[in-house]
Amino acid sequence: MKKYFRYLLILITLLGINACTPKFDWREFRSQDAPIIALFPGKPASHVREVDLDGIKVNLHMTAADVNQISFAIAYAKIEDKSVDQPMLLAQQQRALSAMQAGMLKNIQATITQPTPTDAPKNTITAIGKSQNGQAIKLVARFTQHGPWIVQAVMLGNDKAFTPEVMDMFFGSLKFN
Repeated sequence: MKKYFRYLLILITLLGINACTPKFDWREFRSQDAPIIALFPGKPASHVREVDLDGIKVNLHMTAADVNQISFAIAYAKIEDKSVDQPMLLAQQQRALSAMQAGMLKNIQATITQPTPTDAPKNTITAIGKSQNGQAIKLVARFTQHGPWIVQAVMLGNDKAFTPEVMDMFFGSLKFN
């Protein structure tokens, strides 16, 4: 009987420790390349690759972390061309942002199906798509421009894992300095 209580006490202690462990360990990310600051729910990984966004070749910087069945990512690229006037440059940036959005939706075979909440920042979309294994996944993404930078902030994963608090923390933390 004494042995039983010892195991029970160990089990209760382990469950208590696990209950106190936060799923999200929010930490600040500051880009060394762009004036971007954001919070990620875990240690993010970063890499850069050259991509073509509707005929505009850019070095796309990507930073992401996966926590609790959700991928949190920010992708950004600098688009500046001193040979064109400001309206033409803004048109290029908008074309590149549209290509980013179309590419994201295509990658997960998604369509914008849910209305975006009225309190969400402009340029925010919500969609349902499919993961590589065919399961339904939710996408919430914000596409914006700041100076010469175009930025995509994304949450992608299991719909049940999305909570308003987590979405507010991630998207609300995106700042430009």
